[in-house]
Amino acid sequence: MKLLPLFIFWCLWFLSYSTRSAFSPILPLIEDNLSLSHGEAGGLFTSLSIGYCLTLLLANRLASVWGFKKTVVIGFVGICLVFLGFQWTESYSSFHILFFLLGAATGTYIPSILPIITGTYESKHWGKAIGFHDSAASLSIFAVPILIAFGMNYLSWKKLLLILGIVSLILPVYFWKISIEPKHEMSRQRGRYIDLLKSRTTWVMGILWIFAAASCVGVYSILPLYLIKGRGIDFGVANTLFGISRIGGVFASIFIGFLIDRYGYRRMLIMSQVTAGLSTIGLSLASTLPLIMITLILQATLSLTFFPVGLATLSQLTPLSGLSLTIGVIVSFGVIFGMGISPFLLGLTADYLDFQTGIFWLGVLTTFSSLLVRLLGEE
Repeated sequence: MKLLPLFIFWCLWFLSYSTRSAFSPILPLIEDNLSLSHGEAGGLFTSLSIGYCLTLLLANRLASVWGFKKTVVIGFVGICLVFLGFQWTESYSSFHILFFLLGAATGTYIPSILPIITGTYESKHWGKAIGFHDSAASLSIFAVPILIAFGMNYLSWKKLLLILGIVSLILPVYFWKISIEPKHEMSRQRGRYIDLLKSRTTWVMGILWIFAAASCVGVYSILPLYLIKGRGIDFGVANTLFGISRIGGVFASIFIGFLIDRYGYRRMLIMSQVTAGLSTIGLSLASTLPLIMITLILQATLSLTFFPVGLATLSQLTPLSGLSLTIGVIVSFGVIFGMGISPFLLGLTADYLDFQTGIFWLGVLTTFSSLLVRLLGEE
């Protein structure tokens, strides 16, 4: 396996994911600054997910015009422009607009990079390559809260976002030099959305993606609010604990890649959904600080394992000619419902009941969603 391209892809995914995950640690500050309720603060992620979902659905068309490499680079240019906009925004409505544009800019990456990865490496290495690549998101979830807590000692959160925006212009230069443009007809095909929506695989994987995204990204989005507002933990301590709890996901994403190649996608899909659901239930039931910390680590580690499994599954079940379109449609399910609506619903539940109730029932639904795996086709 060629390691340099994979390392650059990893760095790009770390940066792309960090531009979104950076907002969870600072959400309590935004909430206080704009005098928002928990539901209104969580609603910002709904705008982000709508923009992200829209670009996912259009990514195949964009790549057919620009090519996959250029689509990736243009997305990062858009991220830089959005973070420049955050330097001057002050109103709740303008936050929604910028969150939407950020989602649109970051949504170009995954549908475009997966064909590049599968075109760079042989199919027998796809599980390992995708697993290693996806570990960048796990490291982002671990590192960003800690870096934010540290950086807030010296800079405002807007200046920290500006730094991320500047890096978003630099790193794609290296990607352009070392990556390949897939040499097949996929980038020229428009694809047929209606055929995908008639496919059982699309709906099964879409539903699994919704609950996986809600358990991972949805819970991640509101956890700082839960720890600070719901549990009364200090801002710096909460974000430090929050970040430390994410470190297990880095190793889990890499390890799961080897298990996919060894045991196949069906077993690993079931395992990832069941363990994510049960650990989410455990997080909701934890009552003391030591138990909260233990369940945070377990939930953060296990909820991340689905995504490399899901991407490897789509790569196995989908022809290369339709991979980008299929990823765009299925991941958009998880984005709009799991990443966008779930933080709003969890915040709304906290306004009327408490955070624990919403997290508990999310864990229950995620666990039972594993039953859908038996409806998928054979490898």
